[in-house]
Amino acid sequence: MIPPPSSTSARRGFSLVEVTLAIGIVGVAILSLVGILGSTFQQVDDIMQTNRALSGVTRLVAALDNPRSIIYHQPGDTTSMVANSTYLQVGIPALDPSPIAQPASNFDLAYRLLRGAKNTDAAVWLYVYERKIVTATVDFNGAVYALSSNPSIMEVASADGNGKNFTAMGASARNVIGTPMRVRLTLSKLLNGQRVQINANGEPDPTIKYVPGTTDLPLEPSDYALAYLPVVAEFFPHDYTDFNIFKNPGSAPILVQNIVISR
Repeated sequence: MIPPPSSTSARRGFSLVEVTLAIGIVGVAILSLVGILGSTFQQVDDIMQTNRALSGVTRLVAALDNPRSIIYHQPGDTTSMVANSTYLQVGIPALDPSPIAQPASNFDLAYRLLRGAKNTDAAVWLYVYERKIVTATVDFNGAVYALSSNPSIMEVASADGNGKNFTAMGASARNVIGTPMRVRLTLSKLLNGQRVQINANGEPDPTIKYVPGTTDLPLEPSDYALAYLPVVAEFFPHDYTDFNIFKNPGSAPILVQNIVISR
């Protein structure tokens, strides 16, 4: 006759070694999953930032072809969507010195804005963002903003006319949607070796050739010898940090675009 199995052996549990191994395996699996999810979230964020920059490229090109459409945010642009904002050539009168007698061409405006951007230290910073167009409606309580069911537009702006910071309060005043992009504009190396100065005979001066990062372009567009101005636009996400902090960003741009502005 075979004796029945011991109840003690039938209820035998896991040993400490087995439990430790199981916890270790589960821990490694969780850490791997967290790493994969973290990488995935970062990739999704990078794609969203790149798409936002790509959507701003077309608007930026159009704005540089027509600088009169660029918004100029004056100091203290924190309270009103309109009161402290104007257009670039009004905010920086030197871009259009004779607006009544002899208005500057679009190329002349862009040239005067960008001629000094020979390196990153002298770069011109612009902001590209989407903002909701808000119309005021009046009811028995007075004027209110109808934020729903209104269209949005892409806008290009300069803060304080010299690449200064576009603040969160300023973005709120302009009804900015999402995260703005800041764009660093510098003169392109395509100018390297080009004769950029017109001499007394009205011809390109062979003795003055452009050296990237060092050569200054002529002060006036009429003395500039080429029919185009090539620039490089580098897009960065704007997190409303101070201009003195982000003007030399340590991170790489999420998008680099070559733009040629024609006369």
